[in-house]
Amino acid sequence: MKLDVAQKGVLSRSFVILLATLLITVLLTGCAATSTTVVDEEVVNNPKPMASYKLLLVHEFDLKRDLYTNVPEARMDSRERHYAEIPSQLALQVQRYVKSKHIYQDVLLDGDVTDTTLILKGRFTKVGRFRISVEAVLQDGATGHEVAYFKETLWDVFDTMEGIGRLGREIADFIDRIQYK
Repeated sequence: MKLDVAQKGVLSRSFVILLATLLITVLLTGCAATSTTVVDEEVVNNPKPMASYKLLLVHEFDLKRDLYTNVPEARMDSRERHYAEIPSQLALQVQRYVKSKHIYQDVLLDGDVTDTTLILKGRFTKVGRFRISVEAVLQDGATGHEVAYFKETLWDVFDTMEGIGRLGREIADFIDRIQYK
């Protein structure tokens, strides 16, 4: 059976279209599986086991006003005023997620520091419509020494409050991951 030139052109064009479609499908599938959270750095340098802590004390992360606005308070819109609530919302989210993992006997936002207390402190380094970045430390309650440090960036943030929920979950996951280090 002989194919003429026109049929060969149609077959090769069909093959190229099929190959391109397959390639695009593979690439898009890979993009869908990627995370929008980037862990920039994680360091654990605790001389005693993390499981020896019984209480996690979650402090509100520091958020400087100039990270989310440069206008006077009188001219701030509701979205900019909403940013001031982010530290308390993040502390509540971290508390909720860590409690759900049953890592510590108690997870509090305020309380007395004891020898078995681990303290979470941090600061926001970038807050914007599309990105939220934080640096945080876990400190030993007895000595005040840093036992763990991490930097994390959450990308593709369209709704800040939903993003804070995801960030709280990521911080809780970090705390869970280091329990046996």
